[in-house]
Amino acid sequence: MKHLLRKSAAALVAAFLFISCGKNQAVKTEMFAPMAKTMKMSARADSAMNVMQDMAFEESTELPSESEQQRQDRKLIYTGNLTIEVSNLSDSKSSVESWIKKFGGYISDSFENTSSIRITAKIPSGSFSQAMQECGQIGKLKSKNINSSDVTEQFYDLDTRLSTRKVLLERLKKYLSEAKDMQDMLKIETKINDVTSELERMQGQMNRLKSQIDYSTIYVTAELPVNQNESGFVMPDTNSQLRQFFANILNFFVKFIFTALYIVIFGVPSVLFLMLIYWLGFGKVGLLRKLFARIRK
Repeated sequence: MKHLLRKSAAALVAAFLFISCGKNQAVKTEMFAPMAKTMKMSARADSAMNVMQDMAFEESTELPSESEQQRQDRKLIYTGNLTIEVSNLSDSKSSVESWIKKFGGYISDSFENTSSIRITAKIPSGSFSQAMQECGQIGKLKSKNINSSDVTEQFYDLDTRLSTRKVLLERLKKYLSEAKDMQDMLKIETKINDVTSELERMQGQMNRLKSQIDYSTIYVTAELPVNQNESGFVMPDTNSQLRQFFANILNFFVKFIFTALYIVIFGVPSVLFLMLIYWLGFGKVGLLRKLFARIRK
């Protein structure tokens, strides 16, 4: 009987302690609930303010592995220079236009004078090699030059930074929708404007880079033979003769000026020195003249 009473007393004491602990825990939870909520909002605001640094760190660490880099396509920018001798500028211009159209390209710039035409052609990069091979159909090929620039690293680096900025912009918009404090909202909006401007600038760079990669540039110069017009008449080289004539005149005056300078610098002092000697020896002073007179006596 005593053993049963002891067990009942112990059970009552345990139940009392459990109820007391539950009440204390509820009181503590009720007391610290506003503080936890405030700390949560503060942490979210701090995260919004530091998100730029987090994204910059992610951008620097999320680099493609070597195997992925090997699978990436090479991004090359091709540039060609052609100099072609033709007998007729009008016909050669039509030939160049047909040649560009054949490979799906277009003319971005052109210049023409009485002896030559210069055309800047944009050709799809996939047809660049074939276009350069068939350029001899326009006329007599005088020179051909091909250059290529590897922009693979620049392309994928810019593409990665673009993706990172887009994710960053979405995060900032999410933080803005959850922000309650006006000061935090203004800070996040400022960050959003900065990221948006940077994203637009980088997108413009990417568009220009893609355009240069997709379309190669070929500079075509079609020119007539030296001293020849479209009718085939060989004109005298009057320009070189006139240049030689004026060069001779210029050389004459240059030599004349230097001769005059030599006379002024060296001739005038020499004449003055001789006059001084004559004046001292035989002139008014006449030292030598007097000396000779005494010797004679």
